[in-house]
Parts: sequence; C-alpha cells; structure tokens
Amino acid sequence: MTPLPPPLDTVHTLALHVLNGLLALIWVAWDHGALLVTFGMCILLYLTATPNRHSQPWMLATGLLAATAAGVAMPPVPALMACMSVCGVVAVQLDRFNPDALRWRVAGGLALYALASLGYLAYHQYLGTLDAEAWARQLGGQSEAHHILQQGRAFLDTLATWGLWLIIPLGFLSLLAQGLLVHPPLAAPARTLAQIRSRQ
Repeated sequence: MTPLPPPLDTVHTLALHVLNGLLALIWVAWDHGALLVTFGMCILLYLTATPNRHSQPWMLATGLLAATAAGVAMPPVPALMACMSVCGVVAVQLDRFNPDALRWRVAGGLALYALASLGYLAYHQYLGTLDAEAWARQLGGQSEAHHILQQGRAFLDTLATWGLWLIIPLGFLSLLAQGLLVHPPLAAPARTLAQIRSRQ
C-alpha cells in the first residue's frame, strides 16, 4: 500500500480520530443509557416547571438524586428509573388540568425510588464489609454467625426485589394513571367546562 501524501495523511489521521471519538461516545452512551435518559427527563421536568423559587431547587435535587441512583444502583434499577422518568414526563405533557401537581407527584415518586435504591445499595455494601469471625466471637460460633449474616442478606435481597422491582414502580405508575384519568387527558379544561355548562 502506497503512503498517502502529507496533506491527505493528515486528513486521514484526523478523520480516524474523529471517528474513534464518535464510536467511544456512542459506546459510553449505550453503556450508560439509563443514566442519560433519566437525567434528560429530569432536566425536561425542571425546564417545563412553572418558575417558582420554592419548587425549582427541589426539582433540581430530585433530578440529581434520580440520576445518581440510575448511575450507581444495581440492575434493573437504572432501567426502571429511566422508564419511570419517561412515563412521568409523558404523563405531565398529557395532563391539561393540573400539570404542576402531577409534576410534583412524578418528582416525589422518582425521589422515593432513588432514595430506596441508594439505601439498599448502601446497606448491601455495609453487609459486605461485616466480618463473620468478629460476629462469631460475639455470638459463640462461626457457623451461627455465618447463618445469621446469610439470613440478613437473604431477607434484604427479598425485600429489595419486591420493593425495587415491583411495588414502588407499580405504585408510581398507578399514581400517574390516577392523576391522568381523573380528568380526560386529551380535552382542554375550557372545552370540558363548556360541555358541562351546555348540558345544564
């Protein structure tokens, strides 16, 4: 293969660097897609909120908390967090009667889920640092200490599985459905009021 002339070689090298950078960016985005989706949806919730000096710091804190949980929690929490944030943004956009109240429900649900997942992660890390031998000296036997630690881990994993995989996400989605279905989501409030008045 004949070498390229110096100007073309420079362009070729620059094009390879740009292409490698784009591929690396796509790989990182794919690897952290749940984090990016959650963060993007929380930014969208923050930007579409009614400007209020009392609510905006809470919305920002909720977004940072949800993005942190989506970035560090164990699967499937990041995917569920991303799904919940997307459903929340869609529900807020569909609500024509009181989107600010529904936005607060979404923020509260995301904050609760983020706190629960981060709390589980912290406690799981704490259980990993416990020494069975130190427990054995206090409890009177290594097999007894090992058994108690295993029971604690199994109990925590069961609670986390039910709570983080089913109960909190389904409760969040049911609150969104309740908030949307209280009023018809596709009708404007003025039109609904006109229809009600015309029936009387």
